Amino acid sequence: MHKDSVLVLAAVLLVASFYSVASGEGLDGLTLDDFEPIEYNADRLLVDGPAVVGFEGPKAVIEFETSVPTPAAVIYFGPITMAGDVREALFRKLARERLESGESVTLHHIKVDVSKLESLSYDLHYIENGGGEVAYRVEVYDPRRGSGNLYDRLFRYTREGPRKTGEYALASTMTFGPFVDLVGPDSFVISWETDVPAAGAVMIGDTVITDPEVSLAHEVAVDGLRPDTDYEYRVRYGPDEAYTETFLARTTPEGGAEGCRFAFASDSRGGAGGGERSLEGVNHTTLRAILADAVSRDVDLMLFGGDLVDGYTTSEGAFRSELDSWKRAVGSVAFSLPIYEGVGNHEQLGDYLAAPEPGQPDRRFIVHRNREGAESLESVFSSEFTNPTGSCYGFSLRPEERQLDQGIVTGPDYGETVYSFNRGNCHFISVNTNYWFTGVMYDATTVRYPSDQEGTAAALSLLGGNREGYVLSHQLNWLKEDLAAAEADESIDRVFIFSHEPAFPNGGHLYDAMFWGQPGKGHEGGLNDPDVPLGDVIDMRNRFWSALAHSPKVVAFMCGDEHNYSRTLIDTDVNPAFTHPVWHIVSGGAGAPFYAQDKSVTWVAKVAAFAPVNHYCVFDTYDERVSLRVYAASGALLDEVPDLTAYGSADAPE
Repeated sequence: MHKDSVLVLAAVLLVASFYSVASGEGLDGLTLDDFEPIEYNADRLLVDGPAVVGFEGPKAVIEFETSVPTPAAVIYFGPITMAGDVREALFRKLARERLESGESVTLHHIKVDVSKLESLSYDLHYIENGGGEVAYRVEVYDPRRGSGNLYDRLFRYTREGPRKTGEYALASTMTFGPFVDLVGPDSFVISWETDVPAAGAVMIGDTVITDPEVSLAHEVAVDGLRPDTDYEYRVRYGPDEAYTETFLARTTPEGGAEGCRFAFASDSRGGAGGGERSLEGVNHTTLRAILADAVSRDVDLMLFGGDLVDGYTTSEGAFRSELDSWKRAVGSVAFSLPIYEGVGNHEQLGDYLAAPEPGQPDRRFIVHRNREGAESLESVFSSEFTNPTGSCYGFSLRPEERQLDQGIVTGPDYGETVYSFNRGNCHFISVNTNYWFTGVMYDATTVRYPSDQEGTAAALSLLGGNREGYVLSHQLNWLKEDLAAAEADESIDRVFIFSHEPAFPNGGHLYDAMFWGQPGKGHEGGLNDPDVPLGDVIDMRNRFWSALAHSPKVVAFMCGDEHNYSRTLIDTDVNPAFTHPVWHIVSGGAGAPFYAQDKSVTWVAKVAAFAPVNHYCVFDTYDERVSLRVYAASGALLDEVPDLTAYGSADAPE
């Protein structure tokens, strides 16, 4: 655990312990004095690298360190090229680590001969350009799990002189990006990261917008542009002032001028099946497939509803590494396709505490809570991505406060996890349903799961924070204000809200989300107990949904968490207070392991479509209708609704 985190946690424990003593004991007599900080999911196989440390002739020397001895690794390498509108690595050659038979080591050295890519049989640009970018993939066998791990990286090199005998050298590399974000009618933002601190610039025609700061990360705002116009751009980066290839970004139409075609997906964390399906916490196979398919269908933007990565860790370094993996995956299209990210329950970076399980001294009771300040999940997430902050109508959102016994605990800033923006005649709202998340965790030493309601109540009582799926009052009030402003905005015809936790789960998450009931017993109802910390879950959900159902402009609430697709119409049949029908669309199919349908819920008759497969959604508002098409990762059409606002014709299963 980070030293500063330990100090902060010690202070939290001291304060919270005082309050718990003042009000009595926790779970079966437990108080915070019984808990000790632990590390959780912090033990990574790769602890350093991989990175190119230099050249020996035409061979790039790549080094990395593993936490346990591992056998000889393999590196696959090749050029990066454009396949239509998608950037992808073409692994063509491999290099093997040279170890004695049966030998395992922690310090690894592999030499990659880039001159092999300069052959006339394989060269795409290296001969003419005197070098270029090389993508490489390290494959390492993890003896603890009996499986291979993959790590994707890239580097750039230069060559002076002839192939093989010339002088080869490592050059500065753009490690992430470029990404286009915050696209408006007259501006957009281009961001990127490099391996060496340097200034940088964005070139659009003869215009050069410079970022003079010597830094690894850059965000450059490009403004003064024309609406609804394609712009070619390049990025100059690194101390040697290298240039990217030319990319295309398009400004949006003027507000309300026309509609929008957008994609929605969620839950790309590691899946089952090995290989690229779980590459540093991300299912690259499925995520890249749906991104490429979305681009081929000319979507204007993509919304992503959380669970980008595996997460759930005490290690900020491990968490950022997984977010980096996600950025590598979306980098195949994000130079032209704006992506708006949201937070899921797996975006969990926090402090974990363990105490002996009452009555079972050989077992542990593990609880976790989000951190505050610069180490909070919200802060780290906001530093990794470029999203709007707050409402586009100017409504601010301040941190939540919770009473913990006789003291007040204040949550972290929401940062860029709760926001809204307009595109054409559409208004989009990102809601953080995993803000300030406190709960129960499990491993081989525990008997409790995150669904444990007694354990969750104890964790909330002892640590403060917020229940998974619970929208606290400050955020709900902000949402109402933002919706009211969109309702009054004559340029906005349609409103879409996206988040992570389902309000009306249909399979896999009845035990939490905005329900907290029991799988297979949804007809018995969810949690609604005022005597439990934040226990008015159903009342909260109804307040949340009533805010959505108040505006006739609201078409759909899109979420993930459940790894399937479902389309459910929530109207007065579900609750008489829901006067305006709103579609509840779960689209958690971007790569996480699937869930089947739970038909015990009382709204099962309102479920118009369900599919437990990898997929994503495409919405189109370019005419007076709002069409929906749902595509499998293969591109096959799973569901189609010509007009989501024609509620009477598409509100029940066929």
